[in-house]
Amino acid sequence: MNRTLLLILALVTSVAMAQLRPQSIIVNPNPPTDLQVRVWVDKDPAKTSNPVYQFGEPIVISVSVTQPAYVYLFSVNSLGQISGILPNAFEQNNFLAAGEVRSFPSPGARYSFTVEPPAGQDRVLAVASRRPLDVSEIIDIQTGRARIQGIDNLARSLSIVVTPIPQLDWVSDEAYYIAQQVVPPPPPPPPALGTLVVDSMPSGADILINGLLRGRTPATFSLNPGNYTIELRRLGYQPYRTSINIPGAGTFRVFANLQPEAPTTGTLAISSNPSGAQVLIDGRVVGNTPLNLTLRPGRYTVVLRLRDYQDFRTSVVVQAGRVTNVFASLVAFTPPQPQPPIVVPVPPVPTGRITYVCEGGRLVVNWVSGNQVQVFYDNDFQTLGLVQTTPELVYSNNTYTWRFGGGVGSFVARGVTVRTGCRPQN
Repeated sequence: MNRTLLLILALVTSVAMAQLRPQSIIVNPNPPTDLQVRVWVDKDPAKTSNPVYQFGEPIVISVSVTQPAYVYLFSVNSLGQISGILPNAFEQNNFLAAGEVRSFPSPGARYSFTVEPPAGQDRVLAVASRRPLDVSEIIDIQTGRARIQGIDNLARSLSIVVTPIPQLDWVSDEAYYIAQQVVPPPPPPPPALGTLVVDSMPSGADILINGLLRGRTPATFSLNPGNYTIELRRLGYQPYRTSINIPGAGTFRVFANLQPEAPTTGTLAISSNPSGAQVLIDGRVVGNTPLNLTLRPGRYTVVLRLRDYQDFRTSVVVQAGRVTNVFASLVAFTPPQPQPPIVVPVPPVPTGRITYVCEGGRLVVNWVSGNQVQVFYDNDFQTLGLVQTTPELVYSNNTYTWRFGGGVGSFVARGVTVRTGCRPQN
């Protein structure tokens, strides 16, 4: 277990009464009936399994007691390497009240615990004692580093520590978990490619697969399994489109007997007075007048645009084998009449020194002239120049700003409005 704080674990046992078991580091052979300690990890709060933690995964350790007691926690990995959990440099208080549950690291703690190599069976040992124990010979509390290593050495050291403690004053418990390395699954085998053969009559048609041009007929492609849209295009022939599913390995064929397009087209002749107007057919720019266009039969919207002239718009029907004429006599725009300037009256400017009653306190303003005022603030008169006249009078020197309109003013100091609703004192 790698710790931002190296954990401090302390076990309390009596030398004469301490007893070792294969599944436990140290136990009290005659434990008290009223004092019990319980320790568990966050993946197994009921302690019914042997949970698995991957290397680098965070772990939270919890402990509770049935009677007030000092609690000492140790981490022991599969190689017998020991670290301290409680007390530690960040959490020195290891005294728990009866029924209290405490977790490590606690919510918002400045440290964390993560599971680290080696792989194997790890455990957390908890010892609760009615009396404080001296575990300084086992763990350096400030660093969490153990002064001893090995389960046997830990058991012997704890037995020495608990020698003075009566059997009815201490008890122990353990929690188990497995540390292991994440083994990524093997990569999936590459998909089996299918062979697609595309041909047409006549040949030489462009081949589009899922909208991308991939060559001309005849052609052969190796494709991943999946659904594909195949389109063949050749000048003078109708486009051919089909879909095909390639489930995997195998050869799949697409053949198209292309059908000739109807050769009939019509001509659209467009002119204008004056000439040089931009021509748009169905919203697309196609040139400038005069202009002759070869189009398929159908209805088209024609728009002519020329600077300083009104747009010309019409709808025409182009017929196969015929010429459709469009002539536009463009109408010039009538220049707009100039509007008289808008005169905004300048609000009246007060004169003399006036005391204003405002929200936030009084304010003295000395109206020096129409272009300058002096406002008493920060223990001095601040001189402000006129920067705006409509729709209100605004005086400012970038640090202070005085606004006045409709007989009401406001004052801003360093970007903060400090006086509002200022009205002359009666």
